[in-house]
Amino acid sequence: MASTKSSKKISPSVSSQKSPSSWLIVWAGISILVPILIIYAYSAYPKSIKIGAFELKKLQEIQDVDAMLIAIDSTNNPLAKSEIQKTDSISTDSMPSNARVDMPFIGPHKSFIIPKYEFPQPTDSTKYRIILIGDSESGGLRYPLNDYCFENGHRLVLSMEWYSATIFNFARSDTIERIIARYKPTYIFLVFGLNELYARDLKIRKNAADLLAEKLKGIPYTWIGPANWQEDFGINTVFKSSADTGSYFMTKKLVLPRAEDGRHPSSKGYRMWMDSIAVWLETEAKYKISMKVPTKRGRPFRSSVITLNAAKFRGY
Repeated sequence: MASTKSSKKISPSVSSQKSPSSWLIVWAGISILVPILIIYAYSAYPKSIKIGAFELKKLQEIQDVDAMLIAIDSTNNPLAKSEIQKTDSISTDSMPSNARVDMPFIGPHKSFIIPKYEFPQPTDSTKYRIILIGDSESGGLRYPLNDYCFENGHRLVLSMEWYSATIFNFARSDTIERIIARYKPTYIFLVFGLNELYARDLKIRKNAADLLAEKLKGIPYTWIGPANWQEDFGINTVFKSSADTGSYFMTKKLVLPRAEDGRHPSSKGYRMWMDSIAVWLETEAKYKISMKVPTKRGRPFRSSVITLNAAKFRGY
């Protein structure tokens, strides 16, 4: 009798242990299924979603530079009606003002050669035709650069922002050659490296950086290093060694106010960054250029803008 009673007492205990286990499986399934459903629903939602200070953005469709340039040149483009301001020292071609274009992918080209064209002999009063090319940091730097161009009589004709791009995108594709051939700049600003602070394959990136430097031969340029939010593993040293002597601005020495993401400079940080670059351009740079401090900030931004995303268009 004692053993029978004992077994009856154990039975309910075993039964009670099975119930939580079943619910655990159910909750595990729900925890997996719900995020999948949310992601699926978001993929069909046409707008970005904001959660507090964060914004979820979708990647752009695959893109093509040639298609963008065709769209900018098109007379049907409502943004392509104003003419570029002309100066006596710059040979200009017709170009839309303030045109921003995102176009579908057609296909990269790999054998493009930049047509030869004349550069003005630089003097203290030279008014340059400038293009700015870079990663996401270039998107913030273009506004204070625009102010400096207004103040000093230069023309910022294009800002090309290539999200998530690295040296491989800029060096291995012919994107820069096509941009140069189209806009005929007399001065180029490059700014990227933010996505390569952790890079350790420095030998391969050195080869790519040398290739990019070759593309810039004969054109005055300033290669601006990334605004590091922490110490890199040598990418700044690699880029500086590939650039012409005196043409690389080492940004990582600067202490700049940061945006909420902690990685990019804030609006004030971008202004401080450009102010430092401007002083260096007038005093130390190999390719010096007039960069007097703007008497007015927030000038109208009228240059063309091309945006690319390396996740959808790597260029090679």
